[in-house]
Amino acid sequence: MIWINSLPETAARVARRLLSFPWKVWFWGDSIGFEGLLDAGELCQDPRYMAYVHGVFKGWLAREQYRSQFDYNAPGVALLRVYETTGDRSLLEGAKRHAAYLNNFRKTPHGAFVRYENAAIELPPELPPEHPQARGGSSCPVRDGGPCVFVDSIHFDGPFFARFFRLAGDRIWRDMAVENILPQIQLLWDPGQRLFHHFWMERNAERNGVLWGRGNGWGLLGVAMTLEELGTNDAASHRLSSVLRESLDRLLDLQDPSGAWHTVLDDAESYLETSTAAFFADVMARAIYLGLVDAARFQGPLERALQYALSRTREDGLVDGVSYETFPSTRREHYRQMPVGALAPWGQGPLLTALHSYARLMRISVREQEHAAP
Repeated sequence: MIWINSLPETAARVARRLLSFPWKVWFWGDSIGFEGLLDAGELCQDPRYMAYVHGVFKGWLAREQYRSQFDYNAPGVALLRVYETTGDRSLLEGAKRHAAYLNNFRKTPHGAFVRYENAAIELPPELPPEHPQARGGSSCPVRDGGPCVFVDSIHFDGPFFARFFRLAGDRIWRDMAVENILPQIQLLWDPGQRLFHHFWMERNAERNGVLWGRGNGWGLLGVAMTLEELGTNDAASHRLSSVLRESLDRLLDLQDPSGAWHTVLDDAESYLETSTAAFFADVMARAIYLGLVDAARFQGPLERALQYALSRTREDGLVDGVSYETFPSTRREHYRQMPVGALAPWGQGPLLTALHSYARLMRISVREQEHAAP
């Protein structure tokens, strides 16, 4: 068992390092980064993280009319959490406008919103000048992949609308959550593999064919977070629960003895990637908490995954072994060659949320043991 009293100090180191990240407001990964900072604030009982996130949101709302092409990545769940804590009505009004903005995108015939109309296939990551692979780049030319649906959006969209439903109680928000997440699952989740593909391409109506580790983290965390807000008692929730359980069963078979997973989940020749372990630790903790999986079966894999991520966390707070932004490809080799060493919200953030979810789970476990004692 991981010593729960050590979690706040670790969370503080990881969160402080994340504060140095040059946010683009908004870009891929910002959602998990901001959720992680809020979770760190709760774990550490330190208000500075809430204040920082609140300030960034206020700055964004001041220039909201000048939206970037990536504003659909805005951290909607974090936005609502800050409103719930501060009572700042401008955040609630901004969240309503963000919801309207998300619902204004066109849909595929399956009903999935298309957030990215001109996906760049095999775009190389942005590496710092000192990185040894900074002058490398992809071996293939960058090409326009056309409109695509990405697994990351399962974390951005469904949980945001589901959180709105819990906050406002209006059925329309629940419907929006379901209408966002189920078509995404239809396109991206592979029932044969019991895992998610990175993206779906509208031009040929096909998935990309790569079971990317962090992509499955995005997808499964989005499913788990949506279930936390919607409950598990209707047909849509049963579908989400089934996807979560089947995927986690498959992940047990693919977990490395170290506790980690390969960056391409079913490719043992690809490297072990740290953010994937952090994401899956968070998902397992939430699934156990919701009673969707057998705690006795998943507690060990959860702790091995979290311990792996902690073992890769440096004294300066950097979560090491995290791959840089991974743009889409249909080739496994693209993912296998992706450089690691990134200071990124998609590395720091999931460890913070996993620590928070684990602490919540263990507090519940301790209380149950106390009640069961004679």
